[in-house]
Amino acid sequence: MLQVRILPSSLSSKGAKLLLTVALYNRDSCEWENLKSIFHPDAYIYTSWTGRTHFEDFIKASQAGMDKGVFIMHRIHGTTTDINIEATRAVTKMKATITQRFEFKDGIEADAESDCRFVFFWSKNEKGDWAANFVRHFYEKDKLIPVDPNRVPKIDADAAKEYPIGYRYLAYCQERTMGVKVIRDLPGHRREAGSTINGEKHDILYKQIKAWMDGQNVEI
Repeated sequence: MLQVRILPSSLSSKGAKLLLTVALYNRDSCEWENLKSIFHPDAYIYTSWTGRTHFEDFIKASQAGMDKGVFIMHRIHGTTTDINIEATRAVTKMKATITQRFEFKDGIEADAESDCRFVFFWSKNEKGDWAANFVRHFYEKDKLIPVDPNRVPKIDADAAKEYPIGYRYLAYCQERTMGVKVIRDLPGHRREAGSTINGEKHDILYKQIKAWMDGQNVEI
């Protein structure tokens, strides 16, 4: 497979957008070596089904899942990037939809779609190249869409209410079909502030973004 190194020596808003578009393309198309190239060696990623995990372990888990038929894709809607005045750190917030197809016991298929904001924390290494240190998400809202409108999956509504509103059906389906325990306290939408742990984590993540841009030593 052709491998493309995509660590630039300078970073702009357009450059960050290109990096992220390539990163999600690489993940969805199983181009794992290309995906690895955007991360620093000690980088970490958070997801609903892995929690905080080293990026190489995340890639291994994604690869193993795809080999077993797990089907997760992403749609990118827009990005913004803030770069500090020293041009040594940056944060990109990317609007995207995580869409995962699930097959239930009765053979009915449905897509769970969660509208998110990905947050990429960038820094420049000692060689002057940019790479990602952390990847987080704000999970804002989701829905479950039947693939065949004539065959709608049956959902336990009471059980579904136990999951965070921002990724409720995604989490519900992941636990019931993937054999994983979903993390339930991931950052949500601002509307949840003061009412849920996900709203609290929303505010904490924004504080971490500011601290990162101020040059503080932040463990995310």
